[in-house]
Amino acid sequence: MTNGAKCFNSFCTSFLDIKKVFFFLLFFVIVFPKIRLIPTGFATSIRLEDFIVMYLWILLGIYILITGKIKIYKNIIFFWIGLYLFWGLISTILGYFRGDVTTPLFFLRKIEYASLFFFAYIIINEKNISKFYNLVFVSFGLVALVGFLQYFKIFDLLGITQKFIPYLEIGSARFWAPSETLVSSTFAGNYELGACLVLIVPFLLLLLLNRKYPNKKMAFLGFISLLILVLLSGARTPIVIIFGIVLIIFGKKIFLGYKKQMFISLLILILLISIFALTYKTLLANFLARIGTLRTFDYEGIVKFLQIDRSINLRLGRWSFIWDNFLAHPLFGIGVGGFSDYFIGADGQHIQTLGETGLVGLILFLILFFYVIKMNNQTERYFKRMPPDKEKELDKTFLMALSIGILGLMLNGITISVFDASKVAMCLWAFIGVAAKLNSLYKYKNDQRNST
Repeated sequence: MTNGAKCFNSFCTSFLDIKKVFFFLLFFVIVFPKIRLIPTGFATSIRLEDFIVMYLWILLGIYILITGKIKIYKNIIFFWIGLYLFWGLISTILGYFRGDVTTPLFFLRKIEYASLFFFAYIIINEKNISKFYNLVFVSFGLVALVGFLQYFKIFDLLGITQKFIPYLEIGSARFWAPSETLVSSTFAGNYELGACLVLIVPFLLLLLLNRKYPNKKMAFLGFISLLILVLLSGARTPIVIIFGIVLIIFGKKIFLGYKKQMFISLLILILLISIFALTYKTLLANFLARIGTLRTFDYEGIVKFLQIDRSINLRLGRWSFIWDNFLAHPLFGIGVGGFSDYFIGADGQHIQTLGETGLVGLILFLILFFYVIKMNNQTERYFKRMPPDKEKELDKTFLMALSIGILGLMLNGITISVFDASKVAMCLWAFIGVAAKLNSLYKYKNDQRNST
């Protein structure tokens, strides 16, 4: 067989391998911009990654037909995801018949995002979990590189791409495009980039501070790069959340760690404060300019400040509109995507969920992520009963960082509809799927260990 034939055969094999297609999808979602292929006439379009997800479902169907079954352990997260989506379906159907929902595409998007949990749970195992971690590190390394190229205005890949492929409607992401002030890298905007970094920065920081993790230099480089990147993004809420997380983790290490760790942590903390001071100029100036409009700290002064500040005024207007609709339909809400005719995002995930799926939908949404964190804590208890090894330390760090990241996204969701941002949602659901699989694997190991 010639080299060309071998390459073609390898390509065809990879194209039919559900595991490789899943890893490619995750890499594509993080590293490439949103490429809109088919307009729908609504605020959402059919994008290239939608076809990849559809192809994954086809491969999964073929896989089930060939093998006869897929191995799924009992996991409480399946139940809460199903219940949350079921309630969203009822809300959307009722909203559609009332005329509040004009298209079911927004609800289908939620199913698409959640499907990455399902794929990750099925595909990830002990043999390829290291590939998953490597893919995450490489992908966000490229995100940092693209962000810095964008900040220093190296070249405009977006303009080059559209010149050769004019019919492609690249999303609002300025993919390697020169930016005047804000950096969005491969994401649709600076706030989506910042939200996704809320998930990743704690992971790299915990690896950096883990005594048993060998690649300290790479973890340090990745951590510092992404920390600078989120500062360059100018996304205020993610910056505050990430630096809050960093200070809490470092504070814990400094007061509770070993002497060597305390010294290293203190040095890194001083370095971070220096970076913060040097790169925070635009954001700090913006903050001071806003505070400057607050003339008097009383009721009249605060009301006038809220009326002048465009960002706050816009949010309050949307939240008031959503609240009125919630009062009209408190149980089921107006349906997923019911507010799309008025605005793309509600600038608040929790109030948007409340308005779309009602009080029950919001409670199910919060319970779902509560159980994810509870599941991660349960898995960490399994770790304590197992003999120590490097792979277990990496898994343990990932689960701890995921729990921290989810709490961070919950805080971010107060001011941004972060769970509806496609890149953030796809990464989050894939990570939760990996966490659920780790829970099942380590539970199985513990049961075997206890039975012997």
